Amino acid sequence: MFAVCLAALLVRAADAQEPPMPGPSPEHEILKMDVGTWDATTKVWPAPGAEPMTGKGTETNKMLEGNMWLMSRFESDFGGMPYVGMGAFGYDPAEKKYVGGWIDSMSPYMSISKGDYDPATKTMTMITETRDAMTGKPVTQKAIGRYVDDDTRTFEIQQKGDDGSYWKMLEIQYKRRAE
Repeated sequence: MFAVCLAALLVRAADAQEPPMPGPSPEHEILKMDVGTWDATTKVWPAPGAEPMTGKGTETNKMLEGNMWLMSRFESDFGGMPYVGMGAFGYDPAEKKYVGGWIDSMSPYMSISKGDYDPATKTMTMITETRDAMTGKPVTQKAIGRYVDDDTRTFEIQQKGDDGSYWKMLEIQYKRRAE
């Protein structure tokens, strides 16, 4: 009788194995399109209707081990000031949303983004919640990334104004560097 009970417990234990570790999904494949080193041409508008400041930069992106997170580092010069920004971007399978966080050398605040990818237009649109670096007031932004081809993409940030409309504050044109 003891042997029968022990065998039943062992069968139950085998059936109650831990679920498999999560792994990358098809949505994570979209993130891989950004992997590599990119030369960037930037335009920054400090206010609606202002003349843009232009600059050059470099973005380096790689997938974190496990292929679920894209790690990004952007270096540039904005108006004579060096700029470094770093981000982590992934896909949240519970919310069914792309998610990301961004920090940089010009703000003490982290930006948190959530959004969707449209395969028909090859566009990633994320809503970003952050704070104005100068005033600390909450700010909502729209980040739009478009994939033109395998080696060309664009990115823009539109900031929500007091009247509820968005104005373009940043535009980046990317060209993939040949490896």
